[in-house]
Amino acid sequence: MTMNFDHIVLLVDDLDTAAQDFETLGFTVLERADTSHGATAFRFISFVDGSYILLTTFTSDAARAGHRLGPVMDDGEGLADYSFTVADAKAAGAALAAKGLPVRGPVAVSNVIATGEAWALDLLMTGRGADGDVALPFVVSDVTGRAARIPGPSVHANGTTGILSVAISTDTPQQVVDTLVALGGTADATNGLRVDMGDGAYVEVLSPAVIPGGRATGGMVNLVLKGIADGELNPALTHGAPILIRGAAQ
Repeated sequence: MTMNFDHIVLLVDDLDTAAQDFETLGFTVLERADTSHGATAFRFISFVDGSYILLTTFTSDAARAGHRLGPVMDDGEGLADYSFTVADAKAAGAALAAKGLPVRGPVAVSNVIATGEAWALDLLMTGRGADGDVALPFVVSDVTGRAARIPGPSVHANGTTGILSVAISTDTPQQVVDTLVALGGTADATNGLRVDMGDGAYVEVLSPAVIPGGRATGGMVNLVLKGIADGELNPALTHGAPILIRGAAQ
């Protein structure tokens, strides 16, 4: 079974500054013309494999205080959450609940963009927002209008084409692995502790939760993108997010 990365949430203080910095790094940054707005505002870095990085800022202090990702910003900008696309978020939630694993939702999310096109999805939380390990993802299933939901995809000057992997840190690595496997991944003990998600994508599971380079509470540690040649993006421009690139031979 293949579990495709949907998107990565990268929290930033100032959206315009972050967009400019990521453009300097060779990305094409796009906006989505939503007709209604809520607690967060976004810019999109969309890839040809269908995944994207969502540069995200809170629209007010009150919005941050009421959002499930608000506490992440107590530790500063950077990688906050990650997600996979599934065919049916409700079925995924039922499968997790049957194993006694934390889950909340799915929650219906929708909007209409300026062209009049609607998009809608179901969002299921397994980590943040579900009282689960903060190293766990959320999952989404599109109801309608995925093309309207995700601007692009874009060709990027730096040659990146998609999301290869994320590294996460946790004090309960086996529970995290079990949850990812219940969602559709395959445990792979031959490459450290990691879960293969299909088509070469994977989640690297590190422990303990507090490790050098990670967040004080655990969770996301780094993001690896697919590209032309190996490299690391300038950390002065990635707003607290360690981002690596792996060439096609990897």
